Amino acid sequence: MYYATKRSNNTTRVVGLTAVVVINALVFWALASGFGAAMVKEFTETQVAIIDVPEIEEDEPPPPPPVDVELPPPPPSVILPDFVFDQAPSENAIAQVTITKDPPRPAEVRPPPPKVVMSARPKAGRRFEKPEYPAASIRAKEAGEVVVSVCVDEQGRMSNVQVVKSSGFPRLDEATVKGLPKTRLDPAKGSDGKPMAMCSPPHTFTLVWNLEEAK
Repeated sequence: MYYATKRSNNTTRVVGLTAVVVINALVFWALASGFGAAMVKEFTETQVAIIDVPEIEEDEPPPPPPVDVELPPPPPSVILPDFVFDQAPSENAIAQVTITKDPPRPAEVRPPPPKVVMSARPKAGRRFEKPEYPAASIRAKEAGEVVVSVCVDEQGRMSNVQVVKSSGFPRLDEATVKGLPKTRLDPAKGSDGKPMAMCSPPHTFTLVWNLEEAK
């Protein structure tokens, strides 16, 4: 049985080789005889036909209907009159406009008050007290008159006492200068009846030193 199978396989191989040889011989003969070249040429000369397919254009949608918009009425036309110039305007016909501020109002001027004139000079009244007589002057029997200039304010107080005429005794002059600021006079009065100060010019005042009054 093994022998029969081996023989069958050898026969199959011989048949296969014979078929391959026959096929190769036919191919060689076709190429040699020009039949194969004609087949190749016909195949290569075959034209390729290109079919143009028309493009289908899509129709555009119709435009939307117009919208009615109410427009305002046109402004009335203005007809300018024809200006006739007797003389042609100069190049600088338009003058520059300058904005000026209102002038400041003048300050209200009030009339000055009436000047007060002195109607009464200062004088010794009930408030006046004579300075104390110096004890040494009494013992030395010194007496006399001292003329002084003083400033008198609205209340009658005296200040800036200056000796204008001496009594001849220094002790009496000194007692006058130191004692008068401690007392008062009746102040001067103006034309309106009110007290007023007097210093320029100063008030001249005379103080009498009398030994009879010292007793």
